[in-house]
Amino acid sequence: METSTMTVETKPKCEIIDYKGRKIVFTDISGARPEDAIPAFERTTVLVPTLGEKGALSLVDAKDARFNTDLISKIKEVVKKNNPYVKATAVCGLSSLTSLMVNSIITFTGRKMKLFDTIEEGKEWLIGQ
Repeated sequence: METSTMTVETKPKCEIIDYKGRKIVFTDISGARPEDAIPAFERTTVLVPTLGEKGALSLVDAKDARFNTDLISKIKEVVKKNNPYVKATAVCGLSSLTSLMVNSIITFTGRKMKLFDTIEEGKEWLIGQ
């Protein structure tokens, strides 16, 4: 008997969400391959400036995302470009290894950024900034 498997493809995305009356730029790369995550980070350079200088709160869900040197380079580039507009960034769902990579990005860019286990924890921290 033949069985078929249905694959649900995760599409990385970047959008502005509302959380308790605050606008947050939400970049969802959960489960993404590096080449699929890059366009989502590029989109932040369009959305983030619309919230004004130091007006953007940024949330990244990176649970089960895969990283490579191209993606890390793109993230560093985008973080630097968006720095004048971002007040704070919460990154959620990282493994120990990817946490080390993100900590190097924090050091490299000087961004106010904090790591969280869950999206809810990240949102709560962001609205307190």
